[in-house]
Amino acid sequence: MKKIKTSRLQARKWSLRSKRKRYVLVGTVGAVLLLALATIAGPWSPLPDSRMRTAFFSPPPPLPSPGNPSKEYIYAGGKLIATEEPNLLVAPSSLIATTFSSAQVNISWTAAPNAHHYVIERASQAGNFTTLNSNVVGTTYTDTTVANLTAYLYRVRSADAVGNVSNGSNIDLATAITFADDPFPSPPVFTEVRAQHIVQLRQAVNAARHLSPVLNDFPWTQSSQTLVGAQIKAQDVEELRTALDEAYLALGLSLNGYTDPQLAGHFIQKIYITELRDRVK
Repeated sequence: MKKIKTSRLQARKWSLRSKRKRYVLVGTVGAVLLLALATIAGPWSPLPDSRMRTAFFSPPPPLPSPGNPSKEYIYAGGKLIATEEPNLLVAPSSLIATTFSSAQVNISWTAAPNAHHYVIERASQAGNFTTLNSNVVGTTYTDTTVANLTAYLYRVRSADAVGNVSNGSNIDLATAITFADDPFPSPPVFTEVRAQHIVQLRQAVNAARHLSPVLNDFPWTQSSQTLVGAQIKAQDVEELRTALDEAYLALGLSLNGYTDPQLAGHFIQKIYITELRDRVK
């Protein structure tokens, strides 16, 4: 009886030892696997709620490129399926504003592709453009709302059928004035340059200077009264050029050269007066 009990007791001990070995083996294998996963994944830290929510959705749409801010991105189901380039309107070009008289300025420009109509804008001071007409068909316009001895800036925009507009065209200057002896007759008929021609140009140039908020009337050396009956000098024409060039620079307009840039030693010619008129007309 003692032998049987002893054998059963030993059998139980061997069984318990075997189970412990299996548990140790399983635990060891599990620890090795966890260590391997931790090595591959790196240190673990909990994700914030916002990251956990967005991790299961598509990334947000990209922002338009700064060089193409009006490009449209079309998404479906969180995926980019198409991009759409807008139909950009091209600004009109080669705008020219020409004084017809003290009561009329004529405007013309080169047509822009895809333009349905045009918007005419005018300013009596730089930067303060207002709309004269928002539905002009064609490439010309006549402004009859001008005031005598007043200078204006003009520009035009293209528009499509639903009212979208382009950037502005180039800007041109025109002064509402009627010049005496305009245009000067061609030879063999000659016209003497008179004080009236200089006085009118001074009025037009000062009107152009008033378009800029930083310019005042030019301080002419000879007063308008002393010009009457006096000889017109090179200095009178040079001052007109200087005063008008200052206005053009202040307004950001393009400058062109003059015939005989240095007038000392030259007789006063009608071309000098004509060039100044063309710049203010």
